[in-house]
Amino acid sequence: MGFHHLALFLHLVGVVLWVGGMAFIRVCLISPALTGAQWAEALERFFPLAWMSIALIVVSGGFMLSVTGAANAPWAWLAMSVLGTAMIIVFASIRFGPWVELRVALARGGLAQAQARAAIARIEKRLDVTLALAILTATMATLGLGI
Repeated sequence: MGFHHLALFLHLVGVVLWVGGMAFIRVCLISPALTGAQWAEALERFFPLAWMSIALIVVSGGFMLSVTGAANAPWAWLAMSVLGTAMIIVFASIRFGPWVELRVALARGGLAQAQARAAIARIEKRLDVTLALAILTATMATLGLGI
C-alpha cells in the first residue's frame, strides 16, 4: 500500500463524514417539531466534525493532486477540486451566516422565533446547495473519469 492509497482512504473518510452528516441533518432534522435550539445544538456539534473532515479532504486531495501534478491530472480531478471548493464556500457561509443569526435569535427569546425559523430555512437551502454540489462532485469523481 502506497501513500496514494492511504490519501484516497482518508479522502473518502472525510467525504463520508462531511456529506453524510449534512445529509443526516438535512433529511432527519427537517421535522417542524424540532426547535431552533435543537437545530443550533445539532449544528454546533456537527461543525467540528465537518471542519476536521474538510481539512482531511483538502490535505489528502492536495497530496494526490501534487503527486500526479495538475498538468497530468485527469480533468475530472480538476473539476472535483473546483466543485469541492464551492462546497466548502457554501458550507462556510452557513456557519458564518444563518447559524450565527439563529443563535442571536435564540438568545433574544420568544419574540425572535420568526427570525430563528427564517435562519433555519436559509440553513436548509444552503445545505441543499451543498448536497447538490456533492452529488455533482461525486459524479465528476467517478463517471467523469470515464469520459
